Amino acid sequence: MGMLSIALLLSLGIMGVGYAAWTDTISIYGTVETASWGGSLSNPVPTSANITLSVVLPDTLNVSVSNAHANTQYTGSFKVNNAGTVPMRIESIVLAPPSGTTATVSGVSAGDQIDPGETKSAVVSTSTPIGCMSYNFTVTFTFVLWNE
Repeated sequence: MGMLSIALLLSLGIMGVGYAAWTDTISIYGTVETASWGGSLSNPVPTSANITLSVVLPDTLNVSVSNAHANTQYTGSFKVNNAGTVPMRIESIVLAPPSGTTATVSGVSAGDQIDPGETKSAVVSTSTPIGCMSYNFTVTFTFVLWNE
């Protein structure tokens, strides 16, 4: 009976050591970077007289037209960039020209995918039927993370 008690106690101790060996906690500290993404506008260049363009980072293009002639089209070019490591999509492009004027963006459109490191060229065009007019407006882009 004494041997059986010692054997039982010894086996219980061995099970405790085995259980302790499998339940240790290991802590690992470090930094993991999975991906980055971010769309932006850059390189605003007027391609006709009387128009100026500027970028308010990361997603708004300011357009100013001074002394506009009636029914004359004014244009400027700019770039749409994906500086991230994953694809992005242009969710929307909102133009806010004043009443009586028209504005369009060509070269890119809502729904376009831009791959990592890719840059697309775009053009903004505007006109007014009223002469000797100066006006300003914005073009705002919304970018979203996109996986095919």
